[in-house]
Amino acid sequence: MKKILILVLICFVHFGCSKTIDSKILTPNSLPLHPIKYLSPKTVTVDSVDFKQVQYPIGKFGGALNLSAFGSGPKTFNLWASTDATSSELAGRMFDSLFETDPINGEIIPHLAKEYKIADEGKTIIVKLRDGIKWSDGKEITSDDVVFTWNDIVFSGIEGGGFQSLCLIDGKYPTVRKLDNKTVEFMTHVVFAPFLRQISYPPAPKHILEPVIKSSKDPKEDFLRFWGADVNPNDLVTNGPFKLSRYVKGERVEFVKNPKYFLVNKKNQRLPYLDKLVYILVQDKSFELFKFLGEELDIVSVRGEDVSLVKEVEKKKDFSVVNLGPSSGTEFLVFNLSRDMQRVSTEWFNNLYFRQAVSHAIDREGIVDNVLAGIGKPLFTPESLASIFLNKKIADGYPQDLEYSRKLLAKGGFKWNGDGKLVDKSGNKVEFTILTNAENTTRQAIGVILQDDLSKLGIKVNLRPLDFNTLIGRSDTGDFEAIILGFTGGFFEPNDGANVWKLSGRLHMFDNKPHKPRDWEIEIDRIFNDATKLVEFEKRKKLYDRFQEIVLEQLPFIYLSSPLSIVAYQKRLQNVLPTIYGGVTHNLESIYKSH
Repeated sequence: MKKILILVLICFVHFGCSKTIDSKILTPNSLPLHPIKYLSPKTVTVDSVDFKQVQYPIGKFGGALNLSAFGSGPKTFNLWASTDATSSELAGRMFDSLFETDPINGEIIPHLAKEYKIADEGKTIIVKLRDGIKWSDGKEITSDDVVFTWNDIVFSGIEGGGFQSLCLIDGKYPTVRKLDNKTVEFMTHVVFAPFLRQISYPPAPKHILEPVIKSSKDPKEDFLRFWGADVNPNDLVTNGPFKLSRYVKGERVEFVKNPKYFLVNKKNQRLPYLDKLVYILVQDKSFELFKFLGEELDIVSVRGEDVSLVKEVEKKKDFSVVNLGPSSGTEFLVFNLSRDMQRVSTEWFNNLYFRQAVSHAIDREGIVDNVLAGIGKPLFTPESLASIFLNKKIADGYPQDLEYSRKLLAKGGFKWNGDGKLVDKSGNKVEFTILTNAENTTRQAIGVILQDDLSKLGIKVNLRPLDFNTLIGRSDTGDFEAIILGFTGGFFEPNDGANVWKLSGRLHMFDNKPHKPRDWEIEIDRIFNDATKLVEFEKRKKLYDRFQEIVLEQLPFIYLSSPLSIVAYQKRLQNVLPTIYGGVTHNLESIYKSH
């Protein structure tokens, strides 16, 4: 532990001394893109197969793309059992969805689906699957797979990611039924605005997973264990561009191309171009960057504190740096409000004045300047700064104000002893521990800043980095006082975060134990229910604006900072078209290496 804390302090000194860089030199309007134009894909039918034909320039087949995954590795390769970002990203390379997001305008476009029709004011969506497309074992993808996924995995509650909670609409699940071998009908009993985006959920292979569920005495437990991290790659049946080839625990995950993938180029040659996709598991962002600069990685996400270095090296190396705009994710501090743990700190955390005092004491500008090197902005809302639903009236929040924090603490019944330490009404010194993931030095550096900020109020904060999987386990069980973490987020649909905000949500992490809901929790729950019934954007936004105002007032999560999404990629990669909505690898099947 001592070595870890020393490392954090070294990182903090490095960040504190780093030069900030003017973010205007990295504006999204001046992205150094390859000169290719995005054209919408087409459907071409060859030998009774409805291929999806992409319109990128013809590339070269072969080679491997080397990427990185942060942390100790995936917990599972079962996409429907995944609860963490690493597992979801890696499994996501193997399983495709009915729809996908247009990388330019963010609209929903068919993918495994060939076409769709909306009826009954949006309460009915009829989806037609592509003919002839197959799972990697050669079995055709049909309506049975889609209906099985929804009725037997999602609605039954055996999936692990909390998607089930997003599907309850006024206490009822949608109806999903087979019309014919290639046609599925989705129906809701009321208008549900996010429904089209929601039904893009990836279908699972019924012929593989149904026997696991039907033959089990404990279907959920057996399903969540199925296709775990120790799976034999030959046992996986996929429909995405790649299949698992090898997993070396703690080191690397290797994929090979799926020869039965349904995307083709303009010559109707099956994609992807790449033979292999390799993820190197990294525990340190600096190590990850060095691997990229040494050309061992083809793409890397660049932290704010590293941008000036990367921009300087870019002049001498053959790679490009692009700014995709504000990140879709959110970084936050969360207190455990659950009273089940019976800690003395529980009373402090449930004191609104305390949470507000902490928020006003945080130097978010300092976090941006010293941790993100100026490449970002302070964050105060659960919606990302690029979200179409951002409440711009409150997005700028407030500056650090320690004096105001002291007044809030006094209102909350706290006082200071003779040594200047904050104590509660019973005389207990205010001291608590913040957990964060050991692999993320940025979050650890934020933790150091929070330690310093809160020490000025007489509060002692202990910072304890943990392995990511251990941290998530502690979060899931409620075994924590406070955590610095982040959600991946999105740009288009606040309801995607309903599993965090609704009372039934699996990620209601600030109080995930059964409890009498607070008034503001009930109001947020009601907002998420009501907003989904409104098709008109402005009416929906008005409700989500109110949601953000409640969060800023009640502070179940204290949001901290929003980095710009800066990505570097080797110029040997061709057909790269970075966009704010799609990132750099949205068209992974069309990317190839020029040498």
